[in-house]
Amino acid sequence: MSEIYSPSKNRKFYTIKQGLAKIFFTFGKKRKIIHDLFYMTLASKIYHFFASRITLFIVKNFSYDFFSNNKLLRIMLFSGIRGMSLKEIFKIRNLHFNKIIKNDEKIELGYKKIVDEIRKNGFAKLDDEFLNISSKEIEDVNMYFRNSYLYDGHDPLQSSLKKLKYSELNKHQINHQIFNKGYFSYDVETSLNNKLISSLFYNPKLKKLADCYCGFETEPYTISTMLNVKKEIVHPVTEFHRDTDDFIALGFFIYWSKTNRDNGATSYKIGSHMKIESSDFKTNILEVDAGTLIAGDWMGLHSGNSKMEDNERLITMIRFGKKINQSYMQTKSYYFF
Repeated sequence: MSEIYSPSKNRKFYTIKQGLAKIFFTFGKKRKIIHDLFYMTLASKIYHFFASRITLFIVKNFSYDFFSNNKLLRIMLFSGIRGMSLKEIFKIRNLHFNKIIKNDEKIELGYKKIVDEIRKNGFAKLDDEFLNISSKEIEDVNMYFRNSYLYDGHDPLQSSLKKLKYSELNKHQINHQIFNKGYFSYDVETSLNNKLISSLFYNPKLKKLADCYCGFETEPYTISTMLNVKKEIVHPVTEFHRDTDDFIALGFFIYWSKTNRDNGATSYKIGSHMKIESSDFKTNILEVDAGTLIAGDWMGLHSGNSKMEDNERLITMIRFGKKINQSYMQTKSYYFF
């Protein structure tokens, strides 16, 4: 279990031509040259190494807060986490959590119960009353996305970069390791153009919960909506992995369709967000109804599901933390907010 980091680590999925296409891709927006130059550092292991050593030096000699609150350091060193071992990452995480957990008693009761559950297990299912999403709203969201263009990958930047209609999915053929493997995704603009999802992205209750868990003022740094179609899914994210967006973050999974162990339910190793090694991690399969919200620390070990037997799965993921981090840059969210 200690060796599990990311199933994509050290694996090459793109040709030089595809890599260059990703670098120059702007979602049809005006190019942000500085951001795209830093985006290129994601491909440099040498940059990762030096960025990681500098980050560790700063955290050790100053503090994690000093590093985390400095926007210049964050944009220059955001990919440093890629050059760290899990031991180094978890040392920083545990130092931060050990400091802020002392203030948990000050958290408002309704939020504290959820924070306690996430601290213990790594995730928490939010009560329906927390954000009451109606069946009509769920139906409208499903209809909205089935009438929107999407990409043939887990994320638009992990796709062939060509937009498809929902009606074209069954006809779409492409031979690639991670394109068209059962995961399809919508760009940020498509998600935020939906009134309900935009309201969730800027929802003060989600932000407050993230602030309480992370121990600092957070803001949303990525949003992605994904569709899984009815087929056996063969993709790296169906293997157990950790999301190393940043050292500290909280993500919300909003389900627009019912999921179970045979239809796209995510699995999570309980407690793995706080430990690297353990032989007694129990696996929880997140079987939920449409309209459910799961708040989670996705640094914990989790996996997608290769089974989609009866229905499709539509899900929106909104992640809160410090805005400039590896995920914000890797998804090129800077073209949208």
